Amino acid sequence: MPEQNITQQKFNRLIESKNWFNQSDSVVVAVSAGVDSMALLNLMMNLPKKSRPKIIVAHVNHHLRTQSAEEEQYIRDFCQSHNVKIEVGNWEEQFHPSNGIEMAARKYRYDFFSKVVKDTNSRILLTAHHANDQAETVLMRLIRGSFVKDLVGIKESRKFNDGRLIRPLLGFSKEELTQYMQTLSIKWYEDDTNQKLDVTRNRIRHRLIPLIEAENNRGIEHVNDFSHQLNSMKKQNDFFFEKLAKDISVDTNIFELGAFLKLPKYVQTGLIDYLIDQEVVDGLNVDIVNQVTSLLNNDEKPQGVVELSNNLSIKKEYDKFLIENIHQNQITGFKNDYFVVTLNKWYFEDDIQWMITDNSEVSYDGTRRVSRFNLLDSELPLIVQKTQNRDRITLKNGGHQTAKRLFINKKIPVDKRQSANSLMTDQGRLLAILGYSESVSIDNSNARVYTLIIK
Repeated sequence: MPEQNITQQKFNRLIESKNWFNQSDSVVVAVSAGVDSMALLNLMMNLPKKSRPKIIVAHVNHHLRTQSAEEEQYIRDFCQSHNVKIEVGNWEEQFHPSNGIEMAARKYRYDFFSKVVKDTNSRILLTAHHANDQAETVLMRLIRGSFVKDLVGIKESRKFNDGRLIRPLLGFSKEELTQYMQTLSIKWYEDDTNQKLDVTRNRIRHRLIPLIEAENNRGIEHVNDFSHQLNSMKKQNDFFFEKLAKDISVDTNIFELGAFLKLPKYVQTGLIDYLIDQEVVDGLNVDIVNQVTSLLNNDEKPQGVVELSNNLSIKKEYDKFLIENIHQNQITGFKNDYFVVTLNKWYFEDDIQWMITDNSEVSYDGTRRVSRFNLLDSELPLIVQKTQNRDRITLKNGGHQTAKRLFINKKIPVDKRQSANSLMTDQGRLLAILGYSESVSIDNSNARVYTLIIK
């Protein structure tokens, strides 16, 4: 039996069993011209008529490579020859940022997909993430440090606008899809940026994955089986955390702190992670959940806030805590005017942009100042509060300089002094007067390195 028929029949059975869409639906397929998305497009085009929806191809020309224009024209010609509707988005070079280009490109891409889904009255977006992508994601999250539940990797289906984003190829390997395309004798393009080893995913793809496959030719399959088992465990845990959240809630997204603190620490951490997961689409770093748990257990801080993503925060207010919407620059007006810092998130204040990160791969393009601190887990979470005249920066010679003296020496205007903020450890050690000066880090073999980036 020809290889493409085996793969096609496997795909046909999947579509028939899932009931994601039917013949009367319009489905948007994201196509880049690479082997994965071209395979997805052809698998969809070759579905039995009773299962085949109307297909709309969505292609984005990112204008990041000289080959982009050729790829766009190829996709246009392919769709025209097969009578498939196509929508093309162009991310012009003038809109490319000087740094963070991968994240910006992803945002443009999904904003465009969202527009195509809406404009075509569709409710389904299909992307070509496959089994190797899944294994790479699981391994990358394991290496970077994620909660166990996040090791389930890429979700097969999730909410997208008023419909669903579906990844039907997660059960198909890269090799399987490549053989399918070779048998069909259909052209595709290779993205040379996928070979660059300065990107974590590429290093996992080209260095770690081959070692796993050499050790066991079913290694990728086993990583994905592990992910499926974790997904089942997560569903079990969520069932019980939902009941627990109801037990301690006093209103919508408001919870009784005393009842929460009676729970064992390992249950507290899981419950906070569950509550955040209900509000935030993308998984958060382990450290953020630990920051929330630390704040809620700190008797010396009856009030405080930890900012999450999607303009959300968890706020502690004496005998309760709550999840609420915030503005990006909102400082909550607590007695001491402080907030808890979220790692790997940009903050904007007056004429500076800053971030504390534990990610060694963050781009430093366009930075004004970069400082590194060796911090123990006991010194987290980090706090930002209004700078006091008595705040003291640690100097290279081991001495100290007060904020007042620093401002005088640098001839900082009074209004700027009054708006200055200090970055401090949870134990009150001053790390930086943001935008003006940083303390010299204390060497400690047990500490982790955190980087302060200021633009």
